[in-house]
Amino acid sequence: MYITIIVVLIFATLIIYISKIDVDDEQEIEPDNCVQDQVTQPKKSKEIVLYFNTDMVRFAFYNVHILLNYQSRKFYKKVVVDDLAIDEPFHTTFVQLLQIYDHTGSWIKSKKTKEIKLKIRTKNGNFQEGTSFKVYSVSETIFDFLGNILECFDNYRYSKNDQKNVILAALVWKLDLVMELKYLCKKDLNDIEKKDSLAKKILKYYEKNHDVFQILCMLEARHKNLFFVFESYEKALQWQQEYPYVQKDEEQYKNIRLENLVAKNSKQLISLDAF
Repeated sequence: MYITIIVVLIFATLIIYISKIDVDDEQEIEPDNCVQDQVTQPKKSKEIVLYFNTDMVRFAFYNVHILLNYQSRKFYKKVVVDDLAIDEPFHTTFVQLLQIYDHTGSWIKSKKTKEIKLKIRTKNGNFQEGTSFKVYSVSETIFDFLGNILECFDNYRYSKNDQKNVILAALVWKLDLVMELKYLCKKDLNDIEKKDSLAKKILKYYEKNHDVFQILCMLEARHKNLFFVFESYEKALQWQQEYPYVQKDEEQYKNIRLENLVAKNSKQLISLDAF
């Protein structure tokens, strides 16, 4: 009897001891009792966002008054101002090309027109032969051409550098349409040689940059990778307005002097909100 009571007491004591050890172990793994968690954690710093009015920041731009046509001004804002493409030599070369097409009075003969032979009385009372037909404006055609190219850039992914090189190459590619620049080329050059001669004179800041010249060669060869450029030009021609024109025996064009185009040192500090 006594032996049974002693065994029960020992067994009860063991149960109480074991349960006490388990409670101690549980307390030791509680996060509040861990030494590591008692270390003061650094407070997270709040994120501070600063907003600047970039419209008031001034950049080196050309005054838009050097461009006569509203389209040329629109493209200067879209290509240079909005994207801040103010790096040289792109900035100055692009504006010079805009100026050339802005000032030209050259035309493209409409493929749909019919020719009419005329006799025109001069101021001296004499008669001069002429031909009447309908034409497209070179400046309007080229600006629509440029707009179509920029639309392709909006729809498809091209790097900024490739965009700038294609824009310059495409504009130089059609310089042979500007009759006021014929004086820059020798008379015995063929069409490709004339374009190359004009390119070297207009792209004088790009002498060490072969990218634009390489794209020009690809355009002359009608490379498939530049098919969108050819499509852009054909699309521009398709929607051009026709104008009546009378071609006399001797056509006179006022030359566009390259030395009168903008130079790098003629830029001014202008804020974005001025545009």
